[in-house]
Amino acid sequence: MSSDSISAPVDEQTIETAWETFTSEEEVYRSVKNDILDTVTDACASGINAGNYDATASMQNVFEAFVDEHCADDAPFVTDVLESDALIVEVLERGHEQVAQIIFQQLIEELVDNGDLLYVYNRQQVRSHVAEMARYFALIRQRLSSDTDYSFSPNLVKMVKIASADREQPIMGKNREKARRFQQPLRRINEQIEDAEPAWEFEDSLGSDWRMAVSDTLELMGEFFQTGLPEEFDSLAAYQARAFENVFVDSVTQGGSEARDANVVTASTGGGKTEAFLFPTLAYSLLANEAGIDGTKAVLTYPRRDLCNNQFERLFSYITTINELQGSIDASFSDAPLTLSIQHGGRGDVELPCPHCDDEVDGTLERKDDAHFECQQDSDHVVRYATTDRGASADFLITTGDSLHRRLMDKYGNAALWSEPYPPKFLVLDEVHVYTDQAGMNVANVVRRFKQAMQRRARNQEPRFIASSATINNATEFTGRIFGIEESSVRHLSPSEDEKDTLGREHFVFVKATDPREVIVPVGDSQFKPRSEWTETAPTTATNLSCMIQIAFAFYHTMRKEQAGDRPGLTDNKDRILGFVDSIDSVSRLGGFVQETEEEGLFRLRTPDAVLGERGNNPDCPREQFRGATDDTFDEGAVCESLPPNPNLNACPVYEDGECWWTMQDRRLDLQAMEVAIHKSGRTQHAGTGATVEDDWDQLISTSALEVGFDHPSIIGTFQYRAPRNVPGFVQRKGRGGRDAEDEPITVVVLGSSPTDSYYFHHSNYLSDPRDEHLDIPLDADNRFVRAEHMTAAIVDYFNVTDTTDAKRLFRGQWTSGSGVGPDVPYLRDQFEAHEPDIRDWLDSAFEASAEEIDRVLQEFDQYVVSLFEEVAPGTDDTPYWEFFERAMDNRQTTGPIDQLIDALREEEIE
Repeated sequence: MSSDSISAPVDEQTIETAWETFTSEEEVYRSVKNDILDTVTDACASGINAGNYDATASMQNVFEAFVDEHCADDAPFVTDVLESDALIVEVLERGHEQVAQIIFQQLIEELVDNGDLLYVYNRQQVRSHVAEMARYFALIRQRLSSDTDYSFSPNLVKMVKIASADREQPIMGKNREKARRFQQPLRRINEQIEDAEPAWEFEDSLGSDWRMAVSDTLELMGEFFQTGLPEEFDSLAAYQARAFENVFVDSVTQGGSEARDANVVTASTGGGKTEAFLFPTLAYSLLANEAGIDGTKAVLTYPRRDLCNNQFERLFSYITTINELQGSIDASFSDAPLTLSIQHGGRGDVELPCPHCDDEVDGTLERKDDAHFECQQDSDHVVRYATTDRGASADFLITTGDSLHRRLMDKYGNAALWSEPYPPKFLVLDEVHVYTDQAGMNVANVVRRFKQAMQRRARNQEPRFIASSATINNATEFTGRIFGIEESSVRHLSPSEDEKDTLGREHFVFVKATDPREVIVPVGDSQFKPRSEWTETAPTTATNLSCMIQIAFAFYHTMRKEQAGDRPGLTDNKDRILGFVDSIDSVSRLGGFVQETEEEGLFRLRTPDAVLGERGNNPDCPREQFRGATDDTFDEGAVCESLPPNPNLNACPVYEDGECWWTMQDRRLDLQAMEVAIHKSGRTQHAGTGATVEDDWDQLISTSALEVGFDHPSIIGTFQYRAPRNVPGFVQRKGRGGRDAEDEPITVVVLGSSPTDSYYFHHSNYLSDPRDEHLDIPLDADNRFVRAEHMTAAIVDYFNVTDTTDAKRLFRGQWTSGSGVGPDVPYLRDQFEAHEPDIRDWLDSAFEASAEEIDRVLQEFDQYVVSLFEEVAPGTDDTPYWEFFERAMDNRQTTGPIDQLIDALREEEIE
């Protein structure tokens, strides 16, 4: 851009025209705005990370950066804005630079008005909102009441650092070049099946009609894509289209050279990974049902109950739409086009939104019994295609790894998974990065047992495996190990660099707490005496938890909040915080303390009274500096009304000491006490009273239970107390905040005094900008101790899956004869002896274990069975243990054999 001379003074019409032209070019406007914010934030971060917590950016430097980046002759800002028809006359009269400066100044004013930036001391310096918050955190003290001068309160923070990182999301939108229209993968699939052979199950069930069935299925999926998805879901990301095509073709055709046994889906948090594997599995299930293939098609495994519930509701929405398209929304479980089941220990509390109720009616489907759900608003609204019946053979079974472990061995799994001629086709492990350490060892062995069962039930059917994660680097290698297959058999489905958008930034504040220490604080008249003359004192302890408590409420009251409608397209409030603590006990303690400080109103002690006209909150505000008569209520103004006080012109020690939180200026949002909730053991409760809460909270503190799958639209901030257990888990946690494209979420990490905490503070870039090696997931799938346990469980799997043994009799006893409660142990002994060679082959095939390992497992299992026949109390009661146990269970409502045996043993002791 040429440096033209500046001409006449700027009039309001010129400003208005320039601003309207600029903001109408949305991509240019967003790019310039984001770059200015980045320039200011980076300048402030540089100073803060060097120890200057009053760091600012000069307007001159910010403008020069703007000119360098956006004012070159071929820059979009010049070609699309300055040289547009609307501004060409103004540019010719005034020159490029003056018009650019007009737009720049208007943009700065908008960013200040919106709270992204604030002027500091004068209008020639600015500070980012996150940098101002970091300043408060760096100076924070342990204030317990307004009775003691804050200068005696102990400082709680040793150091603060901030960082920012770009947020990337897969490109979507029907008008975006890199996105894919829904018809593209459907068309490509039809082309590919022309020369392909059907998968065994479709060759067996459909024969030559399979292509027509595929075509009909894809037509239905096309209708689902066009009419059944949320309005904003108007296209597929490129990688989602590839996933739909590859996963579906692999599953319905015989494996060719391009086929893969497993796929791993990776994308940023909120980037649509779930749809990448759900859509092709939905299509496969529709095709299988068209072919008359009954039973479970896909087992979707999640690491947390909460995530199971979240995904159950999500899949329910999709299945409801498909069933409705086929006129079967009221169908029975056996007749519905698609069905689903959820399996975990707390499934009885699961609720669903009623598809019969519109948005104005808060209809909730509650479990009526194992057969169906019923609407709490209208009992005529019944859904039968979703169930919690453990023995139901649904198309989709949603479960946890622990529950799948049990289903492999129990009578419910036999009915749900293995009772049909065709076993499940898909096994999905979502959020696979969670499976590290012992959890990973256990899940890897559960997978081996499940694979063995799938292949034994139908040797010709090729199972397909899917993993997904937002935070994994060694994706194909890890997926191969957890599924027990070669890495070369794994396909990686992920957006390429040119298929992603940069949507703004996310910000991090790292707080290093001081070391714990005892502090003596003067009270009463002692506050005004030398330390040697203190007679009235109060002891207090400054701990790492004290720091987190103060930061927790400072974070909420000083962060930038938005309400629905504040900007175009904003339909949800952005005003909540989700915190993570890796200890159930610490969750309760922290939540309780933060709620207590809120109820006492301690945040008000930092209120910028001069700005708000809220007199009497901040006891230290220097009101003697107030001047003028600009306040209608109190008839007074203050020297710091429009800008934070300037230390050289209108010094305010309260602001300089961090005891006036300037950003806390929205009385509606920041001057009300927040409601704190805690989440543990699958339940969200008020941090103070313990009462169950639904969505009525401002800050929610949880363990890792909400690390994945908790996608509340109002969360804009997250915090982590103490060092995270691993980097991938932290990346998932901070990803819970700021799910919308225009959001700029903030994550606060409060680190304590441990060596691990110190390490992460000094290597905070591992959390804000992790390298690939930080996101590698370790897995010891062959740990011999864990594997031995699962090999023992696999013996029971064998009885449950094969048709040669009456599994029901093993689990339930001989109910037909009326004798026996619980397992039929003699039958178990006979079957184990009769099938030992086959069981040996089963273990060898599932685990590829050595003969010595298998011998040891079989011997220990045999010894266990033999021990069940030992006398329960030799000399007193010669009944075999299994028989005694059966009798005890049968008489459990009366005094029972156990009490009788205890009495007999006591009599022997007395004699």
